[in-house]
Amino acid sequence: QALPASKMSSAGSDWKTNPATQIKWGLNYMNERYGSPNAAWAFWQANGWY
Repeated sequence: QALPASKMSSAGSDWKTNPATQIKWGLNYMNERYGSPNAAWAFWQANGWY
């Protein structure tokens, strides 16, 4: 999770203004933590938190 939001700077210097950079960071987070976006969604549905 991007708290603090400055964690997204690892995906690009334009993290504050570029939604594509924010999405890139989010997809990377899901892949690293859950294995895939689908697995992240399944975890959310099963547990109600992420």
